[in-house]
Amino acid sequence: MNEKYYQPSGYNSDFDFKGNDFADYIDHIRKKIRLARLDLHSDYCEKIIDANAPFMWLPKENSPNKKRAVLLVHGLYNSPFSLRDLGHFFYQQGFLVYSILLPGHGTVPGDLLHIHRQSWQQAIDFAVNALKDSIDELYLGGMSTGGLLCLDYHLRHPHMNIKGLITLAPALKIKNIAAPISPLIAKISPWLAKNNEDNYSKYRSFAAQPVPEVYRLGRDVLKKMCQKKYLNTKLFMAFSNSDQVISAKTCEQFFRRYASADSRCVIHHKGLNTNNDLRIHSLSDLFPETPPYVLRHNGLPISPENGYYGVNGSYRDPKKNEFLYNPQFDELAKAIVAFLG
Repeated sequence: MNEKYYQPSGYNSDFDFKGNDFADYIDHIRKKIRLARLDLHSDYCEKIIDANAPFMWLPKENSPNKKRAVLLVHGLYNSPFSLRDLGHFFYQQGFLVYSILLPGHGTVPGDLLHIHRQSWQQAIDFAVNALKDSIDELYLGGMSTGGLLCLDYHLRHPHMNIKGLITLAPALKIKNIAAPISPLIAKISPWLAKNNEDNYSKYRSFAAQPVPEVYRLGRDVLKKMCQKKYLNTKLFMAFSNSDQVISAKTCEQFFRRYASADSRCVIHHKGLNTNNDLRIHSLSDLFPETPPYVLRHNGLPISPENGYYGVNGSYRDPKKNEFLYNPQFDELAKAIVAFLG
């Protein structure tokens, strides 16, 4: 393994963009990626940069009388590529689609060694400020840590007019029982795992420092919500009860307690689930493939048609020989359409 992957590149450990234009921000981040990545010697150089860079899709069919936009925020160790399928869905609905790259991501895993959640918050604050005056309705959408950061933004800016929050497996509580002592673990060892970096769209090595940052942010969000009766914007939430990373129980409790009447939730269950909350829709998370396929955490926003992770994709998890996608992505998209109204 190349030890340079496990050292900070010097380009991407905080949020340092000083402008206020989103297109300039994208150019700024693309330059960082080009300078820091260690795998740009192949014929796939631009493909790798595109996968990790923020993006901005502006469909012509967006009504000039009512501009609707969504800002997408990826999860920990991941990249904007993980939300491209979801972004394409919004694009087809006529949305302006924007995505950011969280500091520490998209370059080398070593850039997460000294990361702090304030840098992630600064990235979202910049993006919302850059977009708010040019659109009529803004939705925030995020996966895992990204979903948590969307909730956090809303709580930090309660008077900002956010039309709705779309959170997929939000990291309100990390499932691992060692999460409460993750600050101590990060001090003892800087790496939870070092793996071969053979996936160009996400890190496979896990720096320890980001975990307590996510844990503390989730704790802060739950603490703030205890002082409120409900969220003052509508919420869409989706997650699997078999999620290996985040606590599905905490997500469901959060939704039932704080989500407004016009909010919606999709829960993937192993078996048939019954509940008396009409806002909640159940889907299976076990699929009769060979071998049986269980919906995994990072697969939730991935379409079966995805060229890298999908049914005919070129990448499989090297440990489990599995693809990483959501067989019910279309049903998820339909539920989001119903939520949008």
